[in-house]
Amino acid sequence: MKRVLAVQRISRDTEASSALTRQDEALTLAVRRGAYTEAGRVVDATVSGAVNLDQRPSLRKWLTDPLVHEWDVLMVTEQDRITRDDMHWWHFVDWILKNGKDIEVLDDPMFDIHSEDGRMLAGIKAAQAAKYRRAVQAKQLDRTQFFRENRLWNGGVWPFGYRAEVFSHLGEPRKRLVVDPCTSQLVREAYERVVHGQDTVYAVARDWNARGVPSARDHQRREQNKDLPQHERRPEKGTLWTVTPLRNMLRSPALMGVMLHRSEPVLDSDGQPVVWADPLLTPEEFAALQDAVITERSVRDTGPVKGWRTPLLGVVFCICGRPMYVRHQKNRLADGTARVLTYYQCRSISEMNRCEAPSTWRAESLYETVERRFLDKAGALTETKRVYVPGRNHTAAIAELRHALVNLTAAVGQATGPAAVEVLTRQMDEYAKTIVRLETEPVVPARWIEEPTGAVYRERWSAQRDWEGRAAILLKAGVRYFCEGTHRSGAAHMYLPLPLRRRAGDPDPSGAAGADDGSDCPEEGFRQYFLELRQARGMGPGFWHSRR
Repeated sequence: MKRVLAVQRISRDTEASSALTRQDEALTLAVRRGAYTEAGRVVDATVSGAVNLDQRPSLRKWLTDPLVHEWDVLMVTEQDRITRDDMHWWHFVDWILKNGKDIEVLDDPMFDIHSEDGRMLAGIKAAQAAKYRRAVQAKQLDRTQFFRENRLWNGGVWPFGYRAEVFSHLGEPRKRLVVDPCTSQLVREAYERVVHGQDTVYAVARDWNARGVPSARDHQRREQNKDLPQHERRPEKGTLWTVTPLRNMLRSPALMGVMLHRSEPVLDSDGQPVVWADPLLTPEEFAALQDAVITERSVRDTGPVKGWRTPLLGVVFCICGRPMYVRHQKNRLADGTARVLTYYQCRSISEMNRCEAPSTWRAESLYETVERRFLDKAGALTETKRVYVPGRNHTAAIAELRHALVNLTAAVGQATGPAAVEVLTRQMDEYAKTIVRLETEPVVPARWIEEPTGAVYRERWSAQRDWEGRAAILLKAGVRYFCEGTHRSGAAHMYLPLPLRRRAGDPDPSGAAGADDGSDCPEEGFRQYFLELRQARGMGPGFWHSRR
């Protein structure tokens, strides 16, 4: 009996879709009726027909050793379930023939790739499927452009704080984003707690879970279910809030009503973000929220093991790259009294894979070293805050205008009268002029800039009563320390980001270790400094702990 690999695929999988179910039933029935034994079942849901077969999550492992030897025939319900790309199709046919395999298509009993005529017919069907896919893509691009130009909601998960409402647009029912009265209050609450209440994202997520606040998807399903009959309602997932999705929500420009595509702002012809809904936060409030989220101290709520607080968590690292945690050691003196000593130790001490030289520093010595070195180098400098400056890039707008010109050219050829030709020609001239104007404007990348707050670091430092407040200053400034050895015979290497080194009067900031960090990616600056430090001491790459 031939061994069959039954393959199912759809481009989009929703709970209301029955395409996968229909494929499953047809394939199961065919295997039972034929002289086959099922070697495996492949299900690739939400996989586009344009994705090559060796890149599909479920199918690709059956095309290589050892599973490639477990089947003889690949079975699908329709040919385009294999691919909707004609070039991918011919590569796959060549692979099938070279490996002694076969293909069976249930809706085409005459399908045969082992004869010239059969391959020709299958190739025509593959080309037709590819043509259809490209036509659908063009239609989707036109539809997306229409929705963007008219600030319409194209579907999907609502940005948290908003909801989609139906309204009449050009005589047709369309959807637009409006402020949601429920979730918008939650966004405002999170802003006030993180920016003004000194709460962390973790604390907000934990409180929302305790109060039963639904996730963005669950809230959307709850609202949509209100207008549906009981049998059509989709169940809520019951997803809990965690730090990562809540932080991503708080860092999304969608809170300012900005239109996003794949998490990036959509830009208009002038390179400015497209605003398609009333903002929940002003640009100033959004900048303050980003500053608070970036520099927040999650340790206030999670804390290290055993409930010990580590004020300098995220600031002080071992030379191996792991963060250092607080450890208390109780010593009994000769007179019978007990004394508790506080140390900062490499995290690897409590792990199975300990580093080659775990660093251990007495807390008071480490605090003194951190304070002295930072204030000596940057104490007289003015504190700054990072401000995001949107970029200006017309590449996408130019591509869309060129695509529109192609469509207008085709429309001119189909026009039935001189008046229509005149209107289309005038529109083409306007598009062409706009393209020329946009191509002459330079591309300005988005960037972060440092703006002074007016406060001097030494004054801000003295105003803090504990080390948690001082650590927040160091985190915000991008200062890190890498410790080696002990407080008696070791060193604490201080990393200052490039803007601070320049303002501190570094005689050669471009030659300093980790100088090429870039203010847009401070984490990369920390990592580069760490790698160069270990390399200078003859060590390997080591372990890199990222706070992201």
